[in-house]
Amino acid sequence: MQALVLNGEWDPSDSYDVSERERRTGTAMDGSSVWKHPELRVEEQDRPEPDEDEVLVRVRYVGVCGSDLSMTAADGDGYMHYSAYANLPNVVGHEFSGEVVETGTDARLFEAGDLVTGEVTDYCCRCRMCRQGFHGHCENFEQVGFTVPGAMAEYVAVPEKILWDVSSLSRAYDTTEEVLRAAATVEPSTICYYGMYGRAEGVVPGDYYVFHGAGPIGLTGMNVARAAGAGMVVAFEPSDERRAIARDLGFEHVYDPLDRDPVETVRDATGGEGADVHVETSGAVEATYPVIEDTLAERSNVVHISNAGSNPSIALRKYQGNAAQIYGSEGHTGQQVFPRVVRLMAAGRLDNLPLITSTFDLSDAEAAFDRARERVDGKVLVEV
Repeated sequence: MQALVLNGEWDPSDSYDVSERERRTGTAMDGSSVWKHPELRVEEQDRPEPDEDEVLVRVRYVGVCGSDLSMTAADGDGYMHYSAYANLPNVVGHEFSGEVVETGTDARLFEAGDLVTGEVTDYCCRCRMCRQGFHGHCENFEQVGFTVPGAMAEYVAVPEKILWDVSSLSRAYDTTEEVLRAAATVEPSTICYYGMYGRAEGVVPGDYYVFHGAGPIGLTGMNVARAAGAGMVVAFEPSDERRAIARDLGFEHVYDPLDRDPVETVRDATGGEGADVHVETSGAVEATYPVIEDTLAERSNVVHISNAGSNPSIALRKYQGNAAQIYGSEGHTGQQVFPRVVRLMAAGRLDNLPLITSTFDLSDAEAAFDRARERVDGKVLVEV
């Protein structure tokens, strides 16, 4: 089968203390301190055989994620930009949809022909964090497309416990192709869903939201917020193309933060009340957090989702004075996040198809990455 494989050189930096687990497993906890000279290419590989608890999926669509881009980019010393978990060589890709073709001997939830998508983190169910219900922070995790083979291939084997049926999307879409394209956007939609409704507390219908960054994660998050009953959604995004996509999706309050004062803009839009929910998806935290702190509504929730390359100065007194909270959010595992996003899509309340602005064949996947690096699309898909 064809697969898009990322390779690199294991060369820990002098300042990085490699753990015993990292040496034993070959998985770097901080890829940006260990893996050098990342190289991406389409290769021929054997079709995977599902383990007893796995399902073999024939992949149809895969989204190109910002984390994929950071794994394939390098700094001046050759180290990959991605600062989290990575084991190379590996097939990349984790935002996928496809059709079940085979199940392991102990896999009972699916059968051939089922249309599915899947979570990223495979959790053990036995460690301290899993036993507390925090499966996304499993101490023995594996991650599809990061530490184990991902979905930018003709086939991927996935543990059945992190796979979800998407056949219900046929209630909202007319064709199987539309169902599968929409299903490939479930995973990015769950990122903001988990942050806003799994991590933050007290977010309610009618809240005013401000999204700082309208890239793929911000745009899907805006769609989720609207589906959940947002009273208003405001977005700041410097890309002309992405602002146009947001407006095409029906969002009225979309602005260039370089062209107009974000603080005054939020105050005007909310009648001086400020934002009940701030969602940081841009990573430009030194610019966004001063805006956030000057536009906090009483009891505002700030949801931090982006992987920022620096740390902002935090004005604690402003949070204290507004009884505001900052919630760090990473991933989406557990708490029925995936099936609830699928329900929103099936009900026609969450439609991400207009977000998909470029599609490439698997054989041309490297061009898909080049296109995504231009940061002008809503979502770039690879079609298998």
